[in-house]
Parts: sequence; C-alpha cells; structure tokens
Amino acid sequence: MGIFGGTFDPVHYGHLRTAFEMLQALRLGEVRFIPSGDPPHRGSTYAKAELRLEMVRAATTGQPGFVVDDREMRRDGPSYTIDTLISLREEHRD
Repeated sequence: MGIFGGTFDPVHYGHLRTAFEMLQALRLGEVRFIPSGDPPHRGSTYAKAELRLEMVRAATTGQPGFVVDDREMRRDGPSYTIDTLISLREEHRD
C-alpha cells in the first residue's frame, strides 16, 4: 500500500501521474489518496475539505489501484501524518 497525502487544493495531473508511477514502479496493490482535513502546515485552503475530497474522488474514479481515504476529514483537529499512519497500522496489521 502506498500512501499519498496532501491538501489536493486542487488535485491535478502531477498528483495523479506521481501516484500512478508509484503504483507501477513499486508494484503496489493500491495507492491511497488521503486529503488533509485541516492542514497544520499552511494557511487556509482555497477549497473546503469536502470539496477537495470530492475532487480527489472524481479525479481517481476508474483508475484501478487508486483508493480515496477520508480518515483525515473525519478526524477532529489538525491533520498530522503520524496520526494517519498509526490508524492505518491498526487497521492493516499485515
């Protein structure tokens, strides 16, 4: 599993191509796009979290191996990668 997080404000071809290259080169089962709900490293985003999530869903629809994960959107407070990695590890012990 590859993890691709970011604000995706907006998601663009560079994101999609990078994820596709990771998927292929590393022979991953999937690449998870995890949009940041409340990014602590920058000021406010142009698009609200819900819209950024929908943009990522629309951009990845139909691409085998691309999964959209909304866990940072559902979590309260700032979106820190360590919290996301801990929750992924708990879910995917294998």
